[in-house]
Amino acid sequence: MKNQNQAPNRVISNFPMLAVAVILATNSGIVHGQDYPVKPIRLVSAHAAGGAADTLSRIVAEQLGTKLGQPIVVENRPGASTALAAEHVSRAPADGYTILMVTVTTLSINPTIMPKLQYDPIKDFAPITVVASTPFFLGTNVNLPVTSVQDLINMAKQKPGKLNYGSSGNGTSSHLAGELFNDMANIKMVQIPYKATSARNTDLSSGIIQVVFGNDLLPFSETGKVRILGVTSKQRLSGHPEIPTVAEAGNLPGYEASVWYGLVAPAGTPPKIINRLSSTIHDIVVDPMVKKKIMTTIGGEAIGSSPQAFSDLIESDKKKWRAVIKRAGIATAQSQVPPKKGQK
Repeated sequence: MKNQNQAPNRVISNFPMLAVAVILATNSGIVHGQDYPVKPIRLVSAHAAGGAADTLSRIVAEQLGTKLGQPIVVENRPGASTALAAEHVSRAPADGYTILMVTVTTLSINPTIMPKLQYDPIKDFAPITVVASTPFFLGTNVNLPVTSVQDLINMAKQKPGKLNYGSSGNGTSSHLAGELFNDMANIKMVQIPYKATSARNTDLSSGIIQVVFGNDLLPFSETGKVRILGVTSKQRLSGHPEIPTVAEAGNLPGYEASVWYGLVAPAGTPPKIINRLSSTIHDIVVDPMVKKKIMTTIGGEAIGSSPQAFSDLIESDKKKWRAVIKRAGIATAQSQVPPKKGQK
């Protein structure tokens, strides 16, 4: 037994000192997470190519790959109101090589809209960071005789149930933005759901519908087809300071409805990897060039939060939108995600 215990020492003693130093350095890197990443990272986007989430994913992937020295491969998995991608990533190995771009819909709205989800927004994911946030613009057809948010509220009170607003579909964030507005302003505008935002915006421009909460209305405003009354963010946008917030213009303190985009990893991913990704992405999105790119491409404000701040946001928005959904009586839907093995 004594000889066996001493054997490793005899072998190491024959190594050149440089080799020993390399081994020690390598082991030290493993302990402190400096070896990550050693292969490409897969960034799954829950949305189709070309949309805001996909665009943001690719902006982050390009910069993150440069910072970490490994390719970041973007993979689009749209479907079931982002639930398909979330379910897929929740089952991935918790090793930092699969991350997911999520939105407020994925983690804070779906749990109420889809009561039979096959993923748990809190237990199945490790928050990394909020990358950016995109508010909605409150826009009206130019022929509607209102020029401010307060004018719109006054008209809606005079004509209860006569005004309508177009959304991106039942239970979507644009739908909930309208219902929160109804609730806080004590009015009743009727939701008109659309499958395609292009059709919705066309109908707004032509006057078929009267109001829209949308993040893609600025081009229509610039051509004179839509009147922008306010923005649903907490503060005025740095890129459009001339547009008042809905809260200030409508005397609705606390009104806010934004779509945030964040990155998560499967639950159990080592904290050292989560923290490295979070700090690296923070450095990326606070860069002035990247901030400008995010604003010009998706109309969003770059954020770069801590994992804990992201976790708190998920939970607070989950409570906020659950209350709106229940007050508005929005019907829930069944998740289209196949059940986990062994479930019915």
